[in-house]
Amino acid sequence: MPTTATDDATRELGRRLQLSRAGQWFAGNQGDPYALILRAGTDHPAPYEDLVRAQGPWFRSDRLGTWVTADPATAAAVLSDPRFGTLDRAGGRPDADLLPLSAAFPGHERAELARLRAAAGPVLGHTALAEGSCDAPGAARRLLRRHLPAAGTAFDLVADLARPFAAGLVLRILGVPEGDREAAAGLLARCAPQLDGRFTPQTLAVARDSATAVEEVAGLVRELVAARRAKGRAGAHDDAVGRLLEDGVAPRDVERVALLLALGVPEPAATAVTGTVLRLLGRPGAWEAAERPPAAAEAVDRTLREEPAFRLESRVAHEDVELAGRRVPADGHVVVLAVAGRDLPGPDPLGGPDGPHFALALPLVRLAATTAVQALAAALPGLSAAGPALTRPRSPVLRAYARCPVRA
Repeated sequence: MPTTATDDATRELGRRLQLSRAGQWFAGNQGDPYALILRAGTDHPAPYEDLVRAQGPWFRSDRLGTWVTADPATAAAVLSDPRFGTLDRAGGRPDADLLPLSAAFPGHERAELARLRAAAGPVLGHTALAEGSCDAPGAARRLLRRHLPAAGTAFDLVADLARPFAAGLVLRILGVPEGDREAAAGLLARCAPQLDGRFTPQTLAVARDSATAVEEVAGLVRELVAARRAKGRAGAHDDAVGRLLEDGVAPRDVERVALLLALGVPEPAATAVTGTVLRLLGRPGAWEAAERPPAAAEAVDRTLREEPAFRLESRVAHEDVELAGRRVPADGHVVVLAVAGRDLPGPDPLGGPDGPHFALALPLVRLAATTAVQALAAALPGLSAAGPALTRPRSPVLRAYARCPVRA
């Protein structure tokens, strides 16, 4: 049977993913701690992160052609220095040839990300959401109540509560009609591996499926913005798309903001919820205290500092840069380990205007996680672990949970 163009493209994608995986595996076998982080099994990456930090301001991964830092001052300098971009000088993503993503996956340069974040801030920033923008706090509480199990019930904290809750919240904030949210939530869950696929190759089946899901979500966002524009200004808007359009944000920029939210909130929020619950259950008295909103917020902030929502950040030097005693050449690839922020002040130590690629999503991630933890602690004071929590393999960016059995 003759092969088709689709068959050839699939084989080529598989070949590139295998080459990348083999390179990371070989480098890890030679003791490269950055490669061991990227290999991303189910063990915690902290020992390898510590090895990178022990090298000083920089660790040079020669086999993977990457400059890596876990040093707080160097990390902050890289993220704030305009000589480092998120794309190379030709406008491409580093390693795009070996780590292909969906063509619809957001690939914005740092200045563009800062501009989008500024445009979205009055509607989706920390202060706006806390003050009730898009009815986010109320919507989060109502959604969470729908997913609460009965006392004594065994359930999976990830699949049965955290993930559907987080997806449902972002879809509600974006203004997706309620009747369409269940199908859309399934799409969002399928997109998550693309966030990790920027650094670690996924299996061929997962890479293809997640890329298709991103394209479908991008199409959903375009339709959502078009429908909201057609509806006009009639009535008060309690969704982000309507509010942004009403504020004069260009429709194409609203689409970009909405896609960053759709991809950047659900899985990081579900991971933050799960991680915070596990931390609290492991400390006597901490779970009971978390029913108070300030205690829940403090617990989530601590989790996000020690287990960042996005653990790896990629930058590219746009010119030769002398920094922290080393010369990074133009087009040199730099990776910041976000755990460097543990030693920096503030609630978002690496989350300023030049922070993570998906920094625009972090306020809603924090609100979702804080609401879920507080409501769970209040409604299920007897919650307990019912088995070991498992993380998803090949997830160095999110360290996403695959399952977390608990009993209400």
